[in-house]
Parts: sequence; structure tokens; C-alpha cells
Amino acid sequence: MYRRERTSTSLIIGLICFICTTIAKADVVDNLYLAEVPVENQERDTRQTAIATGMRDVLVRISGRSLVLTVTMIEDALLQPTRYVQRYRYFDREVDGVKQKHLRVEFDKKAINKLLRDNNLPVWGKNRPSTLLWLVIDNRRSRTLLSNDRKAQARLYIDAQAKNRGLPLKLPLYDLTDRSNLKISDVWGNFEDTIMQASERYHSEAILVGRVYKTYSNSWSGRWTLYSEGRRLDWESEGETLDQALIPGVTSTADYLASRYVQDDDENDSGQLLLKVTGLDSLQAYTRTVAYLDSLDVVREVNPHVVVSDNVVFSLKSRGGRLAVSKAISLGHTLVVEANQEIVQQPNTKQGGTQPEPGAELIRPDLTYKLVP
Repeated sequence: MYRRERTSTSLIIGLICFICTTIAKADVVDNLYLAEVPVENQERDTRQTAIATGMRDVLVRISGRSLVLTVTMIEDALLQPTRYVQRYRYFDREVDGVKQKHLRVEFDKKAINKLLRDNNLPVWGKNRPSTLLWLVIDNRRSRTLLSNDRKAQARLYIDAQAKNRGLPLKLPLYDLTDRSNLKISDVWGNFEDTIMQASERYHSEAILVGRVYKTYSNSWSGRWTLYSEGRRLDWESEGETLDQALIPGVTSTADYLASRYVQDDDENDSGQLLLKVTGLDSLQAYTRTVAYLDSLDVVREVNPHVVVSDNVVFSLKSRGGRLAVSKAISLGHTLVVEANQEIVQQPNTKQGGTQPEPGAELIRPDLTYKLVP
């Protein structure tokens, strides 16, 4: 598989327009610590093997890195996978018209996270960048664009792999609006400007363009391009079957986005920081903000530090410090960066008032945001 990362003037201009005309938001991915593995029977050895398989999938999904499985301490932990299981159960699922028994395993979030952090590995939270996929498949008879309402076998491969990696992946509707803005030939030719304009309505943070075709030797090849944060990444894939050529499109996208968004724990930058939030004009707004900050994986503790009118400065204990917190918030739907970076005055409560008094403490927040209504 060949990769090339670069930037281009047209891409940067297109992305600036894209960002200015939309509010790109991340998706919340649930069931990150859940694995479902097919099994032949309910014997103990079979169950142990299935749990280890599910744990491997979860570790890659949470860390965002395939190399996590090569770490010695991780390999040792996989020899005793039941220590990290919260609960499990068996169920039947129909596969190609035949009932197949599966083992559903829920792993302990705290135990998995601790295992990763004890080995200096990152933990990728549930707020993840959404990716829009424009995929054209050429089977040597016709070219088809995979859309959201199309029940194709290729979609099953793509959806399964995206779910396995915890990647929020969505397909275009390819309705009348899309068809008027974009032709299949535009995707096949990877025309950046046209693709960017057609993608605006989907409000995704990354755009993946795939062109997969059947070769004359009846194998499959693919060309992939990922647009994210003003960067362009290109790579190729090959496989004897269609699914083998499709899988690297998802896995390489997940690897790249994880490398951009996952924060390693930096104990030297994990102290307290002050985060100011404006627009907290009700108890409901305040409660919503506290609950949101507390839900971020990089935040260990949230406490109110200063309350002045509808502005609140929170004291946060975090993993990874200011950069990790700002990146985590940028993937959410709750807070947006506030341009006003005013210094906050601590009210002089000794006088029994709520307004700042002369000589009151001056507080300079590390980060400032506004609550989205």
C-alpha cells in the first residue's frame, strides 16, 4: 500500500470555504468497549479464544493504533482476557441465511483504559471526527457510486470495518441535490473543488474518496484520497476480492485520523487549567456544561472556580493539558471558541457582594468558550 501526504492550494482554498459555510461536528461513537465474535460452540476454550479476539479489536479501536498489539505487556494481558471482561452472553445471528452463534462481550472501560495508559498508550474517546465517503466501484461492466440508500455488498464490508475501528463513516444520499452537484465521473476523476462543494451539506470533518476497480486478472485495486484539516493523503490498495480492496480504505483512514486526534497522556502537562465558558444564563445551561466537560475522556475533574454573571471559569484537571482539552472540545457539539479573551476578576466575597471590587484577584483563563444554545 502506497501513501503520500501533501497539501495543495486548491485544496486549502476549498477547505476554507467548506469550513466557513458549515459547522463541522464530530459524532459520538457508542459501544466502543463492546465486541461481537462468531463462535462454533460454548466451550470454555472457545469462549476464551473469542474473548481474546474481541479484546484485540477493542484495544485497537480505543487506542487508534494497530501497533498496540505488539506491546509486550498488551500481549501478556491478552493471555488472560477474562480479567478485563465486565459481562458476556451468547446470541444467534443470521448470516447468509444460516444462523450463526456469536459471543457478545462487554469489556470494562476502566480496566482497558488503565491497561493502555500503564503502557503509555493513548485512549481515543467517543467524540470522533465524522468522515464522508464518496466511493465509486467499477466492476468492468459499469461504475456505481455507493450511496446511503443502496443495499450493496460493498456497503456491508465498509460498515463492518468502520464499526470495528470506531470510525463514524457516512455515505452520501446521492439524491437529486447530489446529482445536480456531482457526477460519478467527478468522483472517479477526484475533482477536488467539485467534491468539496458537494460535500458541504453533510458537515463532515473529513472526506474520503475511493475508486475501486476490477482488474483484467479478476483481482481488485483501489485508489484512495483523504481530505482532512487542509491536508491530502493518497494511498492504494489491492486484493483478490472486493472486500480485501475496500478494507484498507477504512483502516488507513482510521489510522490517520487517530494519529491526528488521539492524545498521548503527558504527565508533565497534566496539571490544572482554567477554562472560561460564557452564556451560562441558567441552571440548566450550567448543568449541561459541567456534564459535558466531565464526559470528556481527557478531563479528570471539573470544579467551578469563579462565577461572574453568566460567565463561569472552571478549574480542570486533565490528561494531556491544554492541547488535549481543546482538541477534545473541538470534536463536540456543545462549546465553540470564544474570541473574547478578557481577564476575569474574582468577586470580593469578603464584602458580601457579587461584583468585582478593587483589589480583587485577576484570573486569566487558559481557554475560553461559548455555550452553544
